[in-house]
Amino acid sequence: MDAHTADHHHGPTIRVEDDTLVRGGGRFVDDDVAQAQAFGAFVRAPHAFAKIVKIDTAAAKQAPGVLAVLTAADMTAAGVGNCSMHPPLPGRGGAKIVVPMRPALAGDRVMHVGQAVALVVATTQAAAQDAAESVAVEYEELTPVIEASAAVKPGVTQLWPEAPGNLAIDWVGLAKEPDANEREVDAVIKSAAHVAKLTH
Repeated sequence: MDAHTADHHHGPTIRVEDDTLVRGGGRFVDDDVAQAQAFGAFVRAPHAFAKIVKIDTAAAKQAPGVLAVLTAADMTAAGVGNCSMHPPLPGRGGAKIVVPMRPALAGDRVMHVGQAVALVVATTQAAAQDAAESVAVEYEELTPVIEASAAVKPGVTQLWPEAPGNLAIDWVGLAKEPDANEREVDAVIKSAAHVAKLTH
């Protein structure tokens, strides 16, 4: 019995789309171009952690087909605020989780490789990408912290001024009484047949 004659419920799964896809006949969202549609291309940071010294968008703004070149200043002017939202989790001692400012486009510094620092909008995707390559960004590299466990060690680079010691929250769980929560967790661990430990 081959795949085409197998029982519908118990036989092999038959992928009917593969022939169309391998022949280049697939249709995707990007294939549908609306009238007067604009395209965007991001300028992304090549550094894990760096100060943005200067962004020169003059050449990009003059490039063919470019409709706009946006930076963090434009986002601020448009009223775009923090793109990071977290529930107000309670931490040890009543402290709330630190929610640092995460802008749509980096303004003062970049916090990871690939973070967007500018957006070029143009009449075609090719025009947007070409113009994005002409945006000149001057960086001053900073020392990154690449592991969570290293981030909370004394003397390490301070990443967020809002989170001293790079600690966003010392979370004790969902219990109203943190001490009771810790006691319950300890009891569960002590009664478990097997305990696995993971250190990062």
